[in-house]
Amino acid sequence: MDFNLSEEQLMLKDGAERYVQQEYGFEARTRIAAGQEGFSREHWRAYAELGWLGLTMPEDVGGIGCSFVETAIVMEALGRGMVLEPVVQTALLCATIIERGDAPRQRETLLPAVIDGKLLLSLADSEAGSRYKLGCHARTHALKTASGYLIGGAKTLVIAGASADQLLVTARVEGASQGVGVFLVDRRAAGVTCRSYRLLDGSRAADVDLHNVELSEDALIVGPERALEVLTQATELASLASVAESLGMMEAVMAMTSAYLKGRSQFGQPIGKFQALQHRMAEMFVATQEARSMLYCGIAHLNGPAAERSRVISAAKAVAARANRFVCAQGIQLHGGMGLTEEYPVGHYFRKMTMMEKMFGDIDFHLDRVAAGGQTPITA
Repeated sequence: MDFNLSEEQLMLKDGAERYVQQEYGFEARTRIAAGQEGFSREHWRAYAELGWLGLTMPEDVGGIGCSFVETAIVMEALGRGMVLEPVVQTALLCATIIERGDAPRQRETLLPAVIDGKLLLSLADSEAGSRYKLGCHARTHALKTASGYLIGGAKTLVIAGASADQLLVTARVEGASQGVGVFLVDRRAAGVTCRSYRLLDGSRAADVDLHNVELSEDALIVGPERALEVLTQATELASLASVAESLGMMEAVMAMTSAYLKGRSQFGQPIGKFQALQHRMAEMFVATQEARSMLYCGIAHLNGPAAERSRVISAAKAVAARANRFVCAQGIQLHGGMGLTEEYPVGHYFRKMTMMEKMFGDIDFHLDRVAAGGQTPITA
């Protein structure tokens, strides 16, 4: 695998990093987090104009058809800014489910709207008590009717659920041998109720109740025969994207901490000259590079055998989560009391890291999955 970026990839990297630096500063992010939706529609439209929402989507639906490397480049830049927009949720997780699903008409209609920034999607999978199970359907069921389906149940922790235009809901298909299916549900449809709340990093999620929601025949995006397979593939891509996002966060914390150590003086010299603090920075650097290596390893295995791909992506997620926790914690420690203030960004990186560590499965979950050879169903 060639680890050197092409000229076009270097331009993408430079453009994404410059956008975050100029348009998504810490003060701007604070204002966005305080808003009603917990993200910016203006930035979402900008992502669409820049082509970031369609990087991996095929050209026949208006995408660019890039490899996952380009997605990783953008996600690393977005991680540096702790962006609040649900890019992974809509443009990668949900878009991949639709792109690889069983509904070609919906694919042709929904994906161009996502790529253009006109449609916000969110996956409603998790249920109370399900922990990290994928394809949850214990509390949500879909009954086949003469005109389509009648769906009812409850979902939890739906990222940006109250702002989404459409929800992809996993539900037990009554009478189907394989059980779970993925359905497209209008968030504003009769019988759909969302209770929104703020997450630790300032973004928002929602609990969704569905009471006898009527769906058309073509609302079934992925049937019971392939639902778990497609959900697993999409969630693995989202997990790897979160690794790239974590990497961007670690790089930002290291840069911030290094600048602070060089600027803060004690005993007549910058504290960055103290050997003990240099050792800590070196350990942070090593942890970050380990995470980067695992990201590259995950990308290299994306087209390999399913079990090996799953095992490597879980390993990457576990290593990156552990490294991110170490780097962010050390960043706070090296800043001293200032690192805990609301007005300084390093503590917000720790909050973001804490939430991301639990998304798509925590460290223990992915380590167990690695030990099982990648066979344990991944979280959603």
